[in-house]
Amino acid sequence: MKKRGYGKTILLFIISIIYTVLVTFVDKQTIGPEGTSVGFSAINKVFLDLISYNPMWDKITDLMLMIAILTAVYFAATGFLQLVKEKRTLAEIDKDILIMGFLYVILVIMYVLFDKVPFNYRPVLLPDEVELEASFPSTHVLMICTIMGSAIAAWRERFYDDENLVTVLKVFACAVMFIGVVGRVLAGVHWFSDICAGLLFSATLISAYEATLDKMG
Repeated sequence: MKKRGYGKTILLFIISIIYTVLVTFVDKQTIGPEGTSVGFSAINKVFLDLISYNPMWDKITDLMLMIAILTAVYFAATGFLQLVKEKRTLAEIDKDILIMGFLYVILVIMYVLFDKVPFNYRPVLLPDEVELEASFPSTHVLMICTIMGSAIAAWRERFYDDENLVTVLKVFACAVMFIGVVGRVLAGVHWFSDICAGLLFSATLISAYEATLDKMG
C-alpha cells in the first residue's frame, strides 16, 4: 500500500487558513446578538433565519462530545498503562497511541486559543450564560470529528486482523460524527461558517495523524 505523504495535510492547512481569513474579513455585517459582526453574513443569515435555538439537539451534541471524550480517555488510558504497568519507555508505546497523544495536545491548544481569541461570537445567548461565547470554529465539531476520525485510523492499525470489528467501530465513529455535525447545525448555537471551520480544521488534524502514522509504520 502506498504510504500517505503530508501533501494532503498541507493543502488542508492552507485552505483552513485562507478560510479563516475570509471569514474574518469577507461580507462582515452586524447580524449577531448584542451588535456583534459576523463574516460570510449572507449565508449565515439564511441559516439563522431558518434555524432557531433547539435545546434538544444541543443536549444530543453534548452527548456526542462526551462519547468522543470517552474515546480519547480510552486511548490515553491505554498509553498510560503501557507506560506504567508494562514499564515501557515513551518511545516503546504503540505508535498509534503516541501520535494520538501529540494530536490531543494540539487539539487542546487549539481549543484554548480559539476560546481566548474569538473570531466570531455565537448567534444566540443561551439561558445559562451571561455573555456570548466564542463560536469559531465549532469546538464540538472540531473535537468530535478529530477524536473519532483519528480513532478510525487507530482502530485500523490496532485491529488489522479483525475486519468485522474495524467495520463496526468505523460505523459507530461515523455515526457519532454525523450526529455531532448535523446536530450542531440543528441546535442553532453556531454560525454555519463556524461549523464548516470545525470540519476543515478537524480534517487537517486527521490527515496529519494518518500521514504520521503511515510514516512511522
